Order: sequence, then structure tokens, then C-alpha cells
Amino acid sequence: MWAKGLKIHRVTSWLITLLAFITIFLGYAAARRWFPDYNLFLLLHLITGWVFPGTLVVHFVFSILYVNLKWSRIRAAFKKDKISNTILLRTFQKITKWTIIVMATLISLSGLSYYPLFYPIFGNFLPFSIHLDFDVILSILMILHVAIGARFYFTRKRIKHWSANLSFGLLILSITLVVIFVDLPPGLGASNFKIGETSYDFDPYEIDSIRPDLFQNGSFSVFDILVHLNSTGQISLNSHFNVSMDTYVIDSINGDTGYWWYQIHYSGGSPEKNIVRMDHYPWKPGSVIAIYHESETYIDSVYSRFEEEVARFAYNSNSIIIPVVTIDGDTFFEEFYNVTIVPFNMRNDTFKNDVITALDVIMTLGDLGYINYTLAWIQSFRNARFVHSYFVRSINNDATSGRCGFLHVVSGSFDWLSADERILTSPESVLWYYDCI
Repeated sequence: MWAKGLKIHRVTSWLITLLAFITIFLGYAAARRWFPDYNLFLLLHLITGWVFPGTLVVHFVFSILYVNLKWSRIRAAFKKDKISNTILLRTFQKITKWTIIVMATLISLSGLSYYPLFYPIFGNFLPFSIHLDFDVILSILMILHVAIGARFYFTRKRIKHWSANLSFGLLILSITLVVIFVDLPPGLGASNFKIGETSYDFDPYEIDSIRPDLFQNGSFSVFDILVHLNSTGQISLNSHFNVSMDTYVIDSINGDTGYWWYQIHYSGGSPEKNIVRMDHYPWKPGSVIAIYHESETYIDSVYSRFEEEVARFAYNSNSIIIPVVTIDGDTFFEEFYNVTIVPFNMRNDTFKNDVITALDVIMTLGDLGYINYTLAWIQSFRNARFVHSYFVRSINNDATSGRCGFLHVVSGSFDWLSADERILTSPESVLWYYDCI
């Protein structure tokens, strides 16, 4: 029975190591968008995240039953000054085992804060940030713990040659350095601008906005980069301003008259479709932009929405009056009708005064006394090294907590553009809702 239990202990030790590193890898792949389908990696991470603690419990039980080096034996060895390499390694193995158990428990319980059901239980004293920040410590502890176990395996198999020990030591050191390197916060990264498969360089300090009615000096949009590249002779751009849509429209790029559109994401983000005017979308350091061909149907639907907004704006005597504003909180639901939005100029570092953004919707409702709210300025957030935006911290009694907070949708279209940078023309609706990401 003892031999069988010891074998189970050894099998589960390697299984739990494999599961731990797979779980951590999947977590990094999802959080840092290493692959296009990051939602798949998030799902796999959640699945292995439930299997890992169970395997750890089995391993711990068999470790207590069959590989339990008692502290009394360790103390006796120290008192007699008869400390062998085996005693030292077993002691360190015991220390790392208990530390791994503590760290794995903290990371697992704080990981439960990801689920809205468990957040009220664990979120306040075991925030989700522990799950994100402490996994590197768990990884290093497991590497050391496994290294000691492997060392005993070499002893059992009588593998004592210096070259084997050196190779194994270098392998452990390399894996540890890789884990530390991967955990380092990603840099801001260089901005990237592509048209089709061709990349173009530009100096942001040389770009002026073609929309001085919207942007302050020094700030500019995605479309302004195209205009700049045309002025430097890197591309040939033909475009015109469409009054009925309040935006510049691309006629051709380098002679190609296809239906051009764009994708953009800021630092820490991933490519996404959007329905925002190209000359309204502000550029930020670290932006990754792709100009590409879209379908005629998609472009027609986008342009149709633009025309509807401009017509609504003119109908309301050049005022932004939103027919329906909805706030779907965690504990409340409210709708407001025909809300006249006024500018608060929170981002007059980027936009000209009186330019209205999605953030002004919340501030207008607050100014009218319909809601209470608080804002927070975010410089950076984990992988997003350059955020520099205001976010809604709370509305009424619902506050941002962990990975849960308020998001917004404009005319049924969601994108990751911050509310204080989302210029409004005259949308048919704005929805603010509480969700976890």
C-alpha cells in the first residue's frame, strides 16, 4: 500500500506541475491577447483553473501520508550538527510544499472573484489582483519544488555525472528566467499603421488635424494620419468631406477605389470592428491601426447611421438630444427619455471646448439630479500601458469592483473606446451597463 501511495504521489506531482503551467500559460495568453481567439484561451484557463486545485489536494494528501519528513527529525539533525544534503533538500522541499499550498490557495480563492457569484464573498479581502500578480511566485516555487523532486529521482536512478547535474541546473535556471521575463509588464510598444499589408511610419509631432473644429493642436485622428502620409508622398489619398455624414470619406488610396475602413486598438487591446467616424477616433501612443477593405453592405450600414445622426442633430436645432438613455446597473435599472446633453469639457486637452462625448451623458444626468456618480482618472492599467482617460467609477450605489464596472454602448454599437474620447454626433440611444470583463 505504501509503495502504491508513493507512486500516486509522484504521478500527481508531475500532473499538478503540468496542469499549473498549462493553467498559467492559458491565463497569460488570454490576458495579453497572444492569440486572436483569446476567449477560447480564457475558457480553457477557467476549466483548468478548477481542475488544478483538486489535483493539488490529492497530491497534498498523499504527500502527508507517504512522504512526510517530520520537523522533529529536522530539528534533531540541526542539533546534532549532522545535516546531510538529503536533509537539507527534504527541508527545502517541505518549505516549498507548504508555501505552494498557501500561494495556490490565495490565487485560487482570489480567482473566484472573477465570478460575480463569488465576488461578494472573496472580492473585498482577496481581490482579483492577487490572482493576476502572484502567479509568478507560485510558478517559481513550483519550479524549485519540482527541481528538488527531480534531484531525488536522479539519485534513485544513480544519475550522478557532473554533466547531468550541470545541464539540469541550467535548465531550471532558464525556465525560472523565462517565467520572470514573461511576467514583466509589457512595454508601451511602437505605434503601428498599416494599409493592406504595407506598414507606414510617421512622426506624431508632425501631424495636424484636418478637423480643427474637434481636436486641439497636437491631437489628431486616425484619418489625419492618412492625410499626413499623403502630404509626405508615402501614399496617394483622394477623399472628400460629406456634409450629410459629418465626416471625411475615402474615395481611393493609391488608386484603389474599394470600400476602405479601419480597425484600431490602443495599448493592451485587440483588433475590433467599430462604427466611429475615422476623423473622430483619436490617436494615442501605442495605437495599432489597420486600413483595410470592408464589404459594401457594412460600409452602407455605417454611412446610413452617420446620415441619421446628422439629420437628428439638425432636426433638434443643432443640439444633441438622445431619445433613450438607459442605465442597467448591478442593482438598479433606469431609463431617461429625450435627454439634452451638454458639454463638460473634461477632455479639453484633446478636444475643443463644447465637443460632446459619451461621458457627458452620465455627467448631464448627474447635473440634472437624476443619478449620483463618481469618476476616476486612469493613467495605465496592467497591460494597457497608456490609458489616460476618465472612467465611471460608480453610479448610484453600484461601484467598480475588481474586473466589474460600467461599460457603454452607443446606438447599439460597443467598442473599447473610452467614453471621454467617444465623440457623439446625435445617437439614437446610449446604454450604460454594469458587467464583468
